[in-house]
Order: sequence, then C-alpha cells, then structure tokens
Amino acid sequence: MGRKSLRRCATAPVAGGGAIAAGACGPHPRDTGRMSEEGIRLAKRVAAQQGCSRREAEALITSGAVQVAGEVVTDPAHRVSEGLPVQVNAGPVGGAMTVLLHKPAGMTAAEALRQAWSALTLGPMPPAGLKECLPLPEQASGLSVWSDERPVVRRLLDRERPLETEWLLTMPVADAQAVIGPLLAGGVRASLGHERDGLGQWRLVDKGDRGPKLVDFLDSRQMAGGWTLRRQRLGRQGLSPLSVGQVRLRLEFEKF
Repeated sequence: MGRKSLRRCATAPVAGGGAIAAGACGPHPRDTGRMSEEGIRLAKRVAAQQGCSRREAEALITSGAVQVAGEVVTDPAHRVSEGLPVQVNAGPVGGAMTVLLHKPAGMTAAEALRQAWSALTLGPMPPAGLKECLPLPEQASGLSVWSDERPVVRRLLDRERPLETEWLLTMPVADAQAVIGPLLAGGVRASLGHERDGLGQWRLVDKGDRGPKLVDFLDSRQMAGGWTLRRQRLGRQGLSPLSVGQVRLRLEFEKF
C-alpha cells in the first residue's frame, strides 16, 4: 500500500511579522466591533439632522454643501461616526438668503432673530436687507420667515395664491364654543387635537395670513385661563426641526 501524502497549508505572513498557523486557511469571522465603529451613512445622518428625506440629503451632499469635521464630503455613502461633527452649509455667505426662525412668544421677531443670529456664523448681525415676510405677532410663537430672495418674497406675499397657514391654539376647553364657532364661520378649519386638565389644543388651518387679526380676536374673548398661539406651517414649510429660539437657513430644495 502506498503512503498517503498529507497536504498542509503553507504559513502566510501577517502584519507585525507573525504568521498564520497551518490549518488556519479558512474564512475569518466578521469583525463586528470594527463595523460598528464605522458609523452610519452620511446621507442618513444628514436626513436626520435636517429633517429631510434621504433623497434630499443625498442631493445636498453631492452638491458640496456638507462638511464632516471641517472637510467637504460629496459621497452620500461615506460613513461617519457619532462623534464627528456634520455641518450643512445651506446657502451662500454674503448672498440672498431665507432664514427660518422659531420665535418665542412675548418677543418681537426682530429681537429673536438678533439673539439667534450668531448660530448661523454669517456675521455679527442680520443684514439690513433681510425682511420678515408675513410678520408674526409678538404675542404668538412659531415660524417666522425672513428673506431677501425675490422669488421667495413674491411667493410669500402673493395675494392671488395665498399660502395655507397652520396654527396650534391652546386655550381652556370651557371657552372653546365662543372662540371656535366664529373661526369656523370665518372660513378657518379647526380640529381638536388633544385635551388635558381643562386645556385643549386646536389645529387651525387658514388661507393667507391673518395672524394679527387672529391675535386681536383671541384678546377680545378675554379668556380667564389665557391662550397660546403657535404658527406651525406656512405653505409646505413647517417649523420642524427648530426648537424655540433656534434659527436656520432655508435649504435650496425647500419650497413654500
């Protein structure tokens, strides 16, 4: 009987000068620790950060509007770890712009914009040509829009095709009949969202901007429990993801 020959796997060099032992030629297990350290796709991170769709985030990235740790990255599939800062440069510095502000109640929009302006890193003060469109009354909070972009200003002030405006009104349920009835009669759509501890929150939808008239009407009701009013949306542009006092630039793909 002939002698059987045994096949051995040759040793292979590895980083550091060592070798893979004989018989260790099979596939290596996945390094799950390394995979988790690679983070998530940049498009997913930008979409979550900007409150936009993945497709819109990819358009921002490929246009060169996104920086990771100070470096422009144009690959939507680029992976970023949680600790790396991601910045979206939504508009040209020194050019025409539209600014979205979440104005607090009890403060003028101009003062709120001045206080929040430094977050945009566009200089110490808002430019003189930046004007508030469809001004938000001092008593109300919510979406305040400032622009010197002519197409945006024309759209916001178009009286022939007025934008749909959404408000959130919070007031005592006991006063609802005296308030909601006249609003419905005036063409405002109103629906009760939730009720708690005697207070209700109504979603009001109207065409055009009757903010100052709405505030005057609510003041005239003299509700014992008071009221709060927040502008939630103008056309297709909503307040999210801004918190109270925050500000951001309108992104190129965002329309009213």
